[in-house]
Amino acid sequence: MFVGIISYSCDQEKTMLFDTDGSVYFTTSDYSYSFLDYPGKETDTIKCPIQIFGKPSDTERYVEAELVTDDTSKVNTAPEGLYRILGGVVPADAQLGYVSVELKHTDELKDTVYVFHIRIVPNDDFKDVSYNNRIVAIQFTAKEIQPANWNSYLRWFWGDYSTRWWQFIKEATERTSIPYWPGNADTETWWMSDGEFEALQGASGVCGTDSREGSSRRTEPDAFRSDAD
Repeated sequence: MFVGIISYSCDQEKTMLFDTDGSVYFTTSDYSYSFLDYPGKETDTIKCPIQIFGKPSDTERYVEAELVTDDTSKVNTAPEGLYRILGGVVPADAQLGYVSVELKHTDELKDTVYVFHIRIVPNDDFKDVSYNNRIVAIQFTAKEIQPANWNSYLRWFWGDYSTRWWQFIKEATERTSIPYWPGNADTETWWMSDGEFEALQGASGVCGTDSREGSSRRTEPDAFRSDAD
């Protein structure tokens, strides 16, 4: 009987959640960007991935975000003139969307990593934003940094990140970035398909297998390990 009550309660909570107007949250707690990976760009717009709770809408919905300034555990080091929060969108009939932020290049980014934190705030389209993760830490620089899609996907194929390992992968693939992030709504940035990613690994010799399926993955050779990375 007790188990039945728990099951009923969980089902009821899920039903209530999906019968509401919904909520929205970031699907990652951090997002990193390096101008080094995109030579020649003086400004760029990143799109931090979000997902909704509740039913999709048949109309486009907008998401508002603001700089976090009232939490001492979220330290912002980036000068406000180097970024601009543009807001977000969840397309019609979709579960996924993004919050856009404009970043600006400056010479000091060559040896500096700036960070700032943004959070989703209520608006007319999403009045309740209390579910799950509503804050994301954004890091940006013009030097080597762990790419935004490493923890989401690349580490399952290539293991733990280090600066020299990432440099080797980019040299071997003859690319400045690996735009592979399946399921991300920002298909302009993360456009690489499964087949293209597999072909890239095969052609470059930097092969790996998805460890989520219980198989082995390519790990960083000892020669690339460094306590400084």
